[in-house]
Amino acid sequence: MIELFVENSIVDINVGFATLLTMAIDDIKDFGAKNTTFSKSIILPGTKRNNTLFGNIFDVSGSNDYNPLTANKAINFNAAVSAKAYIFADNIQIFKGTFRILEIVIDNGNIEYEAVVFGELGGFIAKLGNKKLEELDFSAYNHTYSIANITGSWSNAAGGSGYYYPLIDYGNYSAAKKDYSVGTFRPALFANEYWEKILEASGYTDDFPLRATSRFKSLIIPNNRKTLQKKSALQLDVNITPTYNLALNGDGSSDTNINLTTQTLIGGFTPSVSDTKFTYSGATQTGTVELDLDIDYDTGTSYQAGGITVKQNGTSILGVGIYSGVYGTTTNYTNKLSLSGVSIASGDYLEVFFYNSGDSGEYANILINKSRLTFGSTGNAYVDINIGEGVVINDTMPQNILQKEFISSIVKLFNLYIFEDRENDKLLKIVPFVDFYADAESEDWSLKIDRSQPLRIKPMSELNSRYYDFKYKRDSDYFNDLYSKRYNEDYGTYKYDSEFEFANETSSVELIFSGTPLVGYTGEDKVVSTIFKRTGDTTGSGEENIDSNIRILQAKLITGVATWKIRNAANNADLHSGTEYPYAGHLDDPDAPTNDLNFGVPKELFFTLVTGALNVNQFNLYWSSYMAEITDKDSKLLTATVKLKFSDIYNLDFSKLKWVDGSLFRLNKIIDFNATNEDTCKVELLKVINKIY
Repeated sequence: MIELFVENSIVDINVGFATLLTMAIDDIKDFGAKNTTFSKSIILPGTKRNNTLFGNIFDVSGSNDYNPLTANKAINFNAAVSAKAYIFADNIQIFKGTFRILEIVIDNGNIEYEAVVFGELGGFIAKLGNKKLEELDFSAYNHTYSIANITGSWSNAAGGSGYYYPLIDYGNYSAAKKDYSVGTFRPALFANEYWEKILEASGYTDDFPLRATSRFKSLIIPNNRKTLQKKSALQLDVNITPTYNLALNGDGSSDTNINLTTQTLIGGFTPSVSDTKFTYSGATQTGTVELDLDIDYDTGTSYQAGGITVKQNGTSILGVGIYSGVYGTTTNYTNKLSLSGVSIASGDYLEVFFYNSGDSGEYANILINKSRLTFGSTGNAYVDINIGEGVVINDTMPQNILQKEFISSIVKLFNLYIFEDRENDKLLKIVPFVDFYADAESEDWSLKIDRSQPLRIKPMSELNSRYYDFKYKRDSDYFNDLYSKRYNEDYGTYKYDSEFEFANETSSVELIFSGTPLVGYTGEDKVVSTIFKRTGDTTGSGEENIDSNIRILQAKLITGVATWKIRNAANNADLHSGTEYPYAGHLDDPDAPTNDLNFGVPKELFFTLVTGALNVNQFNLYWSSYMAEITDKDSKLLTATVKLKFSDIYNLDFSKLKWVDGSLFRLNKIIDFNATNEDTCKVELLKVINKIY
């Protein structure tokens, strides 16, 4: 007896109901791909029960509200959202995953639903859809950009959570490469928390032992914009502190600068030493200049006329005249003045003046309670974050990166197998290949083979390519570009040669991350990751801040270096000094590395390595045994017809090795298992060359 349940409600099925399930842990012919259980189309009748369960979706004029917090069925049914599904055969659960309606067919009043089911891994990827990393909620980590928070974050280096301010050379923040101005320090988040929040948002949990290791916990995703920025409706917000008096003698010409020392936001503007002039250095923007005023104007013993004005590049663009009108009285002026359509280009500057237009001999006392100058463009724009301003952590994350691409790249980086827990809903078990078959049990499938059908054996050389590229994504920063030009390959990549003579193709595993060269500068004992371009004279001595591709690095607080300093933005005052620095790089430790995030050993290092190992990299740790298995001269893929019972499917464990006629195999794929009738189906088995590498 076959039973199908959707959202824990039984579904009516036809007498001839049939579904063919394909189950896989890997796909040797699609290098680097990970698979899940999926079905061929299922046809369900439009019975009263089914129509109600599926919210009468066949009615083209119907509509309903959807609440994601309740079961996806009945009046809450949403065909665009996955629904839980189970298939039982003779009371044995043979499938657990996700249900999806593909099409509704109405023919002479008869209704049929064409649907599919797929395993939890497929449901997980479907849940992610086109969601991006910045849609995850990291607002709990919003904070003030301060030296205390920068240096305090360094204790998080190996914790896998919180934020971390690494020392990365983004260019233009250090002339001698010993001390660095504060702008080079930007918050990074941990890959571990990205992973965790992606699962939480999708409704899944995981059993992923690798995440508990210090190596995984040290992985960070650094800031990849040319400067540390956040989104803001205002790009400049400055005010006076405190209120102050002006005593003006009339001469008909003098202007007095207003000192705007309260700088809530200066974005791409730089204040003068006296805080009277704010010079812009960003991309051209058009917006609104606003002046918010509260002024007491006291003529004292004589008549005096004057006012306040905003100047752009020395020319008044906005202002108001203020007149007492009566000798010996006080006039209060409170208002907001604004001018839209103001274009601000790099090099432009804004100032606020109080001007005096009285005749000679006249004077007045002015008390300025408020003089707030703001500039804002249409909509939110990115503005630079300066010391003392707020950091909106989600705005500092790499933007427009799909969550599913992030997950996929972590899977490829560590050659992970992801499979569903047989009993717990939405629990994904995640294990690297090197651990998946560790201490594997075995069972004999020799008697399950249908000998009346041919056995097909293919050498892996007939299925696979000659070359396999393990690639970090190309980026155009100076040292990445230098490396690729010198060696015709990208930093961090590795090319594996299977030596198959009859194959010429190249297969590849490519990450969304780019490699990040480490650089050591002459006379300095700090080794830093670098992300900048070189410009300027023929020696290439100039540096340029750039936006870059997303990176992944290992974090570690390195101690015992020569005293160095964090300098202020103007590079004329020290904010911090110490003998430790917040390292981040592809090596776990640049002084004595024990592992490397790169796939291969770099052909050139841009620093002097005294001791340590460079060969404990991602390929050698997580991919070499897999590649040795599928490219061995004796490696073979066996395709056979087998008879599997429902109990075999319920107890299916891809990590169990299979004996067939005295040879040991890994189960790779089950193709078109009939979930309604214990019949034969195809299986793919990969010959085991070595159980341990």
